[in-house]
Amino acid sequence: MSTLSDPVRFARTAIGGSMIGAAVLMLAASIVTPAIKSQEAAQLAVIAQHPTRYYLFTLLILGSSILFVPALIGLMRMSAERSPALSNVGGALSLLGAMVAIGDSTSQLVIWQMGARGADRTQMAALLHRYDNVAGSALVFTIGGLAIVVGIVLLAVALYRSDAAPAWVAGGLVAGIVLNILGLSIPSIGVLIFSSLVLLAALGWTGRKLLAGDAANGAGRVAPAWAPRSERAPTSP
Repeated sequence: MSTLSDPVRFARTAIGGSMIGAAVLMLAASIVTPAIKSQEAAQLAVIAQHPTRYYLFTLLILGSSILFVPALIGLMRMSAERSPALSNVGGALSLLGAMVAIGDSTSQLVIWQMGARGADRTQMAALLHRYDNVAGSALVFTIGGLAIVVGIVLLAVALYRSDAAPAWVAGGLVAGIVLNILGLSIPSIGVLIFSSLVLLAALGWTGRKLLAGDAANGAGRVAPAWAPRSERAPTSP
């Protein structure tokens, strides 16, 4: 049976591929970005000097943010049977943060054009400063950042408690997200690259396990990526 005609196999392939793809694209974005500056005028100057690289960075980080959504859904599903409360709350918070991250990534296309040749740099820097610091927009991104940190911690605990992932994978998910946010806040490309490598190790291991399940049975039957509740002793929460 082909992957497209088998809903279980297709879901496993899509989720496993999304986990690996999200981490790979995040690493590529961290490597490609020319520089990250804390001052708006300095950041626009960097964009003006490297418009193509910044555009590529934006596309890569946007793609990573989009793929992170099905990756989170997969992590939720892996731990839902034995730790449903932690999995559902953690997954919901993580997805909220991921949706905010998609919006933030998309806004980089506007910032990319703020640094375009011919734009009034002073006015664009003032506009970007207002966008970054006004309470209305800062609140949205603050909520998104807190949601994904708290959510990923709860998901990591759920994964470990349900024996869906080893301790280093659960810890790597938390460390990777926290370091990524730290790298953007400092800002530091080195921290961003390191955080991406940590996430690639954790998500890459998980994604490969899911993808390997597709090829585990050559007779065409695919073993489930996680056992049904009836076959496992439930834990709480």
